[in-house]
Amino acid sequence: MMDSRKNRLRRELRVLVERWLVPALIALLPWSIGFRIARRLARWPWFFRERVDATVAIAQRYGMVDDAGRFAAEQRLYHLVDHIDLFLLKWRSDRYLDRHFDIEGDWPAGEGALITLSFHWGAGFWALRSLRRSGRRFAGLSVRTDPQSFAGHTLLHRYALLRNAEVIRTGAHDLVYIGDGPRPMLRALQAGTCLLTSIDVPGVGGEMPVRLLDRDAQLPSGMIKLAEKAQVPIVFFAVWLDPATGRRKLRIREPLQVTDREAAMRFAASHLDWMLRSAPAAWHFWAYADAFFRRAESPETTLDLEDQQPA
Repeated sequence: MMDSRKNRLRRELRVLVERWLVPALIALLPWSIGFRIARRLARWPWFFRERVDATVAIAQRYGMVDDAGRFAAEQRLYHLVDHIDLFLLKWRSDRYLDRHFDIEGDWPAGEGALITLSFHWGAGFWALRSLRRSGRRFAGLSVRTDPQSFAGHTLLHRYALLRNAEVIRTGAHDLVYIGDGPRPMLRALQAGTCLLTSIDVPGVGGEMPVRLLDRDAQLPSGMIKLAEKAQVPIVFFAVWLDPATGRRKLRIREPLQVTDREAAMRFAASHLDWMLRSAPAAWHFWAYADAFFRRAESPETTLDLEDQQPA
């Protein structure tokens, strides 16, 4: 079916509002005021409607939704805050981070390379500034932002480019592209540059079995294998917020030196399990849950354009 001009304009308007105008305007306000506005807007079902509706339906199937309305509002809030953070990261200082964030744990001392890893959960953009303040450069891992894949999505393409540019600016290093294989990643690590990445949807090979939410599941093991080969530690982290106050929390786990892949995968699974139980609405990948939990009847899934961004 051909994409009509009316549909394209409607889609572009939605992106303009959801990812550009509203986040930028809120970012200009004092956070106490901006967050109150964001929380009110998150109660409006228009925002991120299709994405949130799909998320609620799947999370309900996994028994992770007590109140569908509250779950949907919290997920919309996380989406909105994630977009606000792009502009906060561009416009606000380190003092802003100190005022509005509680940090549990520390990035490892020294200047050695790390693989820093999360799970597309929460609102993690400000972890980039925290990592950079530790004195380390980092390269975000990403798929290539192919203009052809964004055909008919002009504003979303420009948003992805802006987001990538902010990762590059904050990390003081170009992106490393997943499709180029492990060699560029190894070269970056050998040069002392950290890799910033998230575990994505299983299905490309190399998955290992784990337990999540008391179910059999699988997680991609590529970063675990890379850490073992490069002999660099992995540091898992998570950023989330208090939906009532907007105060952020960054949790930095202890460095994990991979000497046993199965043990490392269990550690990764326990970290994700803690995330899902702590704030299930904060997981941006509920749409792909069947791929994680190995449902035989699940259809093949493809990442949304916005899910292909590095942070």
